[in-house]
Amino acid sequence: MLPEFRIFGPGISNTVPLEQLFARKRVEKVSISTKIKKVKDEEPHADTLSTYQSQSLKAYRTADSANHQQSALKAAQVMTSPVVSIFEKEEAQQALLILDEGNFRHIPVLSEQHQLIGMVSDRDIYRCMCGTGTGCLHCAKDKQDVLIKDIMKDQVLTASVDTDARYIARLFVEQRVGAMPIVEADKLVGIVTRSDILRAVMLNLHLDVWE
Repeated sequence: MLPEFRIFGPGISNTVPLEQLFARKRVEKVSISTKIKKVKDEEPHADTLSTYQSQSLKAYRTADSANHQQSALKAAQVMTSPVVSIFEKEEAQQALLILDEGNFRHIPVLSEQHQLIGMVSDRDIYRCMCGTGTGCLHCAKDKQDVLIKDIMKDQVLTASVDTDARYIARLFVEQRVGAMPIVEADKLVGIVTRSDILRAVMLNLHLDVWE
């Protein structure tokens, strides 16, 4: 089953095709594979493998693929849950306190109806609070009056609890995603961060990100 990624925001809940997320890397892989194939085709003994060897190689690849599928970690196994969240109408400075106390960098943002509508990071807040004046450089408000909804990213990429953690890890590396909220039945149930992925790698040592 293919992993499901969705975009959440104010009034938004759209599925993102897997091909769209990894389109660039897939094109690069096709180009590399084409080059490799050309080199192999030019080798004088490329077609001298016996039928037995070919069948053995195919069987090995099938078994290896099955082993990877059996050992693949799901988002539910690596995510942090319960997840710390904040409401859109809370003050930005309150979010900064939560981040400092929890020693993390991203907080999912909820609406009054407890629906996921965005994400705020420490960088978003520092960008707003920097400078010596009392005004926010980001939204032209007094720093004391800046709310989460003023500075949050209002379209956030999410994954389901059954998503293969390797896809999330790839997004962290290839798309520079900082954290991935995990949603089940449109409800926020966890979050996967880079630290969670690193911990999973250390504990399992079979998280093949580029399979």
